[in-house]
Amino acid sequence: MRRALANRKPIMTQAAEENEAELVRSALLDSEARFEELSSNIGEVFYSREALTGRLLYISPACERLTGRSVQDFYARPQTYIETVHPSDRAAVLAAVEANLGGLPTEIDCRLVSPNGDVVWVRHKSHLAGDRVLGTLRDISAQKRADAELAKTSRALQLLSQGNRALARFDDERALLAEVCRLAVDIGGYRMAWVGYVKDDGALKIEPMAHAGAESGYLSQVQLSWAKAPSPNCGPAADAIRRREVCECNVAEAAAEGQFWASAALARGFANVLSLPLIHNDEVFGALAFYSADPQSATIKEIWLLQELADNLAFGIDNIRSRQWRQRVESAIFKVAAGVSVQGGGNFFDLLVRHMADAMGAQGAFVARLLPGEPLRARSIAGLALGEPVPSFDYRVSEAPCRELLNSPSLSLRAQVPLLYPQASALLALGTQAYVGHRLENSAGELAGMLMVVFDRPLIARQEPVMVSTLQIFAARASAELERLQADIEIRNLNASLEERVQQRTAQLKLANQELESFCYSVSHDLRSPLSAVDGFASLLEHSIDSLPAEMVGKSPQYLKRIRSGVVQMGELIEALLSLARLARAPLKHELVDLSALASEVLTSFQERDPARVLEADVAPGLSAMGDPRLMRQLLDNLLGNAWKFSAGQAITRIEFGTETGPGNELVYFVRDNGVGFNMAYAQKLFGPFQRLHSPSEFEGSGIGLATVQRIVVRHGGRVWGESSPGQGATFRFTLGEVDEAGDGSA
Repeated sequence: MRRALANRKPIMTQAAEENEAELVRSALLDSEARFEELSSNIGEVFYSREALTGRLLYISPACERLTGRSVQDFYARPQTYIETVHPSDRAAVLAAVEANLGGLPTEIDCRLVSPNGDVVWVRHKSHLAGDRVLGTLRDISAQKRADAELAKTSRALQLLSQGNRALARFDDERALLAEVCRLAVDIGGYRMAWVGYVKDDGALKIEPMAHAGAESGYLSQVQLSWAKAPSPNCGPAADAIRRREVCECNVAEAAAEGQFWASAALARGFANVLSLPLIHNDEVFGALAFYSADPQSATIKEIWLLQELADNLAFGIDNIRSRQWRQRVESAIFKVAAGVSVQGGGNFFDLLVRHMADAMGAQGAFVARLLPGEPLRARSIAGLALGEPVPSFDYRVSEAPCRELLNSPSLSLRAQVPLLYPQASALLALGTQAYVGHRLENSAGELAGMLMVVFDRPLIARQEPVMVSTLQIFAARASAELERLQADIEIRNLNASLEERVQQRTAQLKLANQELESFCYSVSHDLRSPLSAVDGFASLLEHSIDSLPAEMVGKSPQYLKRIRSGVVQMGELIEALLSLARLARAPLKHELVDLSALASEVLTSFQERDPARVLEADVAPGLSAMGDPRLMRQLLDNLLGNAWKFSAGQAITRIEFGTETGPGNELVYFVRDNGVGFNMAYAQKLFGPFQRLHSPSEFEGSGIGLATVQRIVVRHGGRVWGESSPGQGATFRFTLGEVDEAGDGSA
């Protein structure tokens, strides 16, 4: 019995082991089935590969949904994953592989590209586990899109905020448009932005007014038109204007449809275009377009914010135009009012039409008076077209819009003038689309003439009452002036004769100046001749007395020396007088003169002539003025020369040349010294010819230097004065205004 049991035990153990093994296999198969079910339904991809060889040991089926490639592709070719990574992200992925081999865990965001071109953002985590690398890939495309949308919305919000600030800061329309475009590129992140205005011409063009970013000739290459019939070449800006709504377009899709503008945009890196109409008072007058390098469509919030920016921009443009309009009208009215007392007749009307055109932004402005006779005709008194005066012309009143003024005080045609008045050739030649006119009446209340302005564009409804009321203001003054036209003609005839007399007087003055110049040189010759004789004979006498005994000579050498000294002084006085006379006649050159450099040169020359003197010179750098270089040198030579001369008795000579600000911010130049000074009681004598406050024995000189200074300053439209106290030095100040080109010495 025991033997039998002993023999049966191995058999039972084997059966139990087989049963246990079956249970293990069953559990393993069940576990594998659950794992397969789990891996097939989890969105994340997880994998295991050999660290050194890169051979893939396992990858979950979710990789097929994520990459668009089969699991077999990854097992068969280990490099399949790297090939799936976007080229711009491969370097980062390869760097992560190297980091894993070094034992470092990695986490990177990269893009995977499927065979059909779809791009998926994934977050790739991996780490080293023994001799294997374990990793996961999770689809984060939705998160990336949300982040991108949030960033775009944030940029659009910042763009709106900065754009509103620009609206409050800019008064110039074009500068505002350029600033908004710049903000769209710098803050909004768009590749290019531009603003265009509609043109009511035959081609219905869109005129670019400002742009920023990578425009690269795009706007001049494409066809910009908002024609009523849609064209595949016009682009989304035209659609936005025509449909009065936001229009967005994918550039690649439009290019695939053969649209020319899209091909040009694609070549410049534009992927998406968003265009918004500029609308104010229910009138579309332009478009604001944003070009993005990202093909992703704009979000609802982004479009809402950009639409608010476009609406604010349209409102800001209208404000600028209204403000400029008011300023033009006020300025024109002020100019007309200011000219009433000094202008009359034709001159008045010439100014009137120019001010009218400027104030109302018109392409043409005219004043006409009725002519007697039948049929009723009118003659233009003054006219302006496109900024140029128009010669007088006659026309039939019955063929022009002004015929309505026979029975009405004013007329306003907002559009379609060529259709209503096809025989008004003068208006048609200007491309007139709109017309505003007002009748001019004489003191009896009868029609005497017409005042009119024309436009090459239709007027909007809100402009009409402003135009009519503005023209009424001009008409009130023009009516009174029309009655004075004949008197004005007589005044002009009188002015013509007066002009002739002025020319005669000018010729007489010119002849007198020539005679004066001849007289000056004649006097100079007549005076110098006897002086030369005196000097010559005095020199002979000096040589003659050298041979005489000492007791016979006596004081003769001293007398002869004084005679010759007087001759020299007289010669200097004659030369000074001639120089002073030439200052009043010589023509001036009008150039920029470096006064600091001239002053330094003059002081250096003084120092070189007397090197033993100690000079402390302070010349302000960068001083310059418009004037005659030769006279500016003479001016500084005299002023600095006086400072040098009258400071000779000081141990250290101090001379300063600089500027200071006078009343009314006037620039005042000064020369200051530490010399002997002078008594201000005699200041009125300073600038008179030959007036000296010190005797020749104290300080040499002709007494003509400061007179010369005053003449030069006056010819340059300035003034000069001096301040001093005895023993306290002196300061001479001067100003320089407009250069006297006439040479008559008047300021």
